[in-house]
Amino acid sequence: MRIGRFEHNPGILKTALFLLFLSALLALGTWQMHRAAEKKIILAAAQSALSAKPVAASDLGDLALAATQHTKVRINGKYHGEKQFLWDNRVHKGQAGYEVITPVRTESGLVLVNRGWVAPGRTRQELPDIKLTEAIGASDISITGLFSRPSKGFLNGDAFEPGASWPIVLQYFDYDAIEDALGEPVLHGIVQPQQFGNDSNVNQQANRPEGNGTEFYIPNWEPTAAIGPTRHYGYAFQWYAMAAALVILFFVYNTRRIESV
Repeated sequence: MRIGRFEHNPGILKTALFLLFLSALLALGTWQMHRAAEKKIILAAAQSALSAKPVAASDLGDLALAATQHTKVRINGKYHGEKQFLWDNRVHKGQAGYEVITPVRTESGLVLVNRGWVAPGRTRQELPDIKLTEAIGASDISITGLFSRPSKGFLNGDAFEPGASWPIVLQYFDYDAIEDALGEPVLHGIVQPQQFGNDSNVNQQANRPEGNGTEFYIPNWEPTAAIGPTRHYGYAFQWYAMAAALVILFFVYNTRRIESV
């Protein structure tokens, strides 16, 4: 192709490679934009759920849909504090630790509740003390929170070490394995009574028992995944910028000035 005193002639192979990489970069940028839009929908649903009327756990219906919408749920029952989980590799302000997952025995079965973030021990073998006091464990409780189903992500292998003693260190939520460990059915999802960075705490607990023990720890859960919409927009900009740079380089390095004879 000739434009004035310049000729652009990259050849078939270079053009094919250019189009291949350009398509890939544009696709990645567009994918990040879609991810950002999805996260905005999740945030909006969670914000809307905060002001919604809570439903009973037995009335959640489609659990996948309820988790996507972060439906507000209320459960009544007693803590099953003898068998608790420590959700591993949960980062709070740059420090890795655990989120305490405690079953609550309700009329409709066991429901998992996230009691918040705790720091790890000095070694992996030294687990934090998350025992409930006798007063808290024996009291009737009413907990309101948002319903979620945390993603497995890229984790493989067992959700936790077979035959592990309580509290069990949990890598991801394998509800069938959790049911086997607890010895009874459990609702396939998590109730989140607290949110990181949310001043208006979702938890509205009645008959809160007195005692010296800790019922809730540091709020750490958020209704979006680890990467929020803003970061997705940033990644999209990077991919689009690389695509623009590729176009410029393609034309610069494959265009030559025609010398006059």
